[in-house]
Amino acid sequence: MKYSFTGDTMQLRVPAKLNLTLDVLSRREDGYHEIASVMQSVSIFDQLTLRLRPEPGVTLSSSLPFLPIDQRNLASRAALVFLQHTGQKVGVEISIKKRIPVGAGMGGGSADAAAVLFGLDRLLHTRLSEKELATLALTLGADVPFFLLGGTALAEGVGERLTPLPLAPRCTLVVAKPRYGISTPVLYQRFDQRGIHYPPATPALVQALRRPMTAAQLAGLCSNAMQEAAVEELPAIGQMLQELTEAGALSATMTGSGSAVFGIFARSSTARDAVTAMRKAHPGCFVSLAGIIRE
Repeated sequence: MKYSFTGDTMQLRVPAKLNLTLDVLSRREDGYHEIASVMQSVSIFDQLTLRLRPEPGVTLSSSLPFLPIDQRNLASRAALVFLQHTGQKVGVEISIKKRIPVGAGMGGGSADAAAVLFGLDRLLHTRLSEKELATLALTLGADVPFFLLGGTALAEGVGERLTPLPLAPRCTLVVAKPRYGISTPVLYQRFDQRGIHYPPATPALVQALRRPMTAAQLAGLCSNAMQEAAVEELPAIGQMLQELTEAGALSATMTGSGSAVFGIFARSSTARDAVTAMRKAHPGCFVSLAGIIRE
């Protein structure tokens, strides 16, 4: 997470994530699912501005007019949780320039929440420990702690148990999102109804990351147990996966619970050609180049 600040104002740039793998292991008694996933920060960013003010309260504005700007927005909720936890009697203005697509399975809302926690800790000089920040983050969502960590990590449980991993190899990605999103609860329901159990793919990638590997090797180990159920629910996902493969991707995989997909390319020139072609075929849809963040 990149940041800079002057006085009572901080600028932050927080990256999106992709799930290089996603295994759904079991359904818990509380209705949630145990997962195992390798999560990866990628170079698609939201930009946030945090500004302190003397009058208590949290205000939020966004470059996307349809996003909620009250406590339904995780960034606003994160500020309130932080101020309550630390006892700080100040106000916060939050401005978000959205670049991470909404409803994509790339963690845009969670990324913004993590950026607010991270930023307020530094602006207010509260110096919370990494563990304390992660605990606050978890109250906001299972994958919010990942955005405080970033890089490459194994996520287990419902996504909250994180283990840093060696960085994934350099490669060029094309990320594409259909016009419509997909409901995570509906997708898990369809996944459960199908009753198909997939062998876990995450352990193989975790093991491979512990030694030097190429982009082609990485591509061969990416998978998503939810992908077939998602294609049944939203066929446009399958169409984009096929188009990425036909455009020369070494592999094409859905991220998280969708609806975004990503292709791994051996050559950046081929990836750029794929972006051009897909933007023509899907005007109004999100299509972008990205890279694995190695910082």
